[in-house]
Amino acid sequence: MRTFEHFPQGRKACPVCGTSDDKPCTLIPIDNTGDDRICEAVPVHVDCLSDNQIMQYNRNVNIIYIRCKEPE
Repeated sequence: MRTFEHFPQGRKACPVCGTSDDKPCTLIPIDNTGDDRICEAVPVHVDCLSDNQIMQYNRNVNIIYIRCKEPE
């Protein structure tokens, strides 16, 4: 996973925690936004991805997902 030291300025908040705090982040691809080479992505704080209190696994479709904050 490629990480960046700073959260991008002028971007929407992290969809998990709802803040734009300046801390390490990674870019998560957005479904159905591109071809096999390029797509849109959303920055997400690295520490938000490591919080197992908000992660769940759906064995029916074999997906691990994270519950996000409601958009304001």
